[in-house]
Amino acid sequence: MRYVILNGSAITDRKMLYDALEAHLDLPDYFGRNLDALDDALYDLLLAQPMTIEIEGTETLLHSLGRYGETFLRVLDRLAKENGRLTLAFR
Repeated sequence: MRYVILNGSAITDRKMLYDALEAHLDLPDYFGRNLDALDDALYDLLLAQPMTIEIEGTETLLHSLGRYGETFLRVLDRLAKENGRLTLAFR
């Protein structure tokens, strides 16, 4: 199982979000840096290996990214519920 920690307190915009995701996940070179592409890429990664994603500073992330941050977390939550190979933790 893979364990990934994202520091939401250090993410202040969309670019930083995708930079952090690319730094911690084995996303493909053609990754489109949008939520649809993230959903597809994570689904593929989870086929190969279960994963836990822990997000520290969730409130700061949501404050910085607003609605986009809420949608980002919904994408992760939906994938966790549908797939069963993704576990989410928030601090």
